[in-house]
Amino acid sequence: MPLITRLFIKSGLIFFLTALLIGVSSQAEVLNFDGITPLFWHALMVGWITQIIMGVSMWMFPGRVKEESFQNQKWGWLTFGFLNVGLGLRLIAEPFVDTSDAELWNILLVISALFQFIAVAAYVIEIWPRVMSKRQRRKKRKAGA
Repeated sequence: MPLITRLFIKSGLIFFLTALLIGVSSQAEVLNFDGITPLFWHALMVGWITQIIMGVSMWMFPGRVKEESFQNQKWGWLTFGFLNVGLGLRLIAEPFVDTSDAELWNILLVISALFQFIAVAAYVIEIWPRVMSKRQRRKKRKAGA
């Protein structure tokens, strides 16, 4: 299993635990603020499920080059970086958006959304060439040979 896949899965599990902690804390009324529900769902759906899907798909679909290097998987690594930084910023900023008058938290929330959008775009760039029919792959091999 490639390193990037392992990191996506491990990060997904960390966000799964984070979402569960947020959910339990909100039900026990330890954490109780307006933005707790979107924070929970974002950590669960983007942090856990999306990362697991991305990681496993990068493992299961054949890569363009068999070597495991940053250059061969640069879009996958960019996906991992932007997605996790974006999620981290969201977890930090969300609690303060409604409770603080500082514009900083709104700006961080917008940056987090932008980072997550860039991550999805990088993922599409990484995975698109891997999703080819057998006929397309044969044509590509014949053209290159």
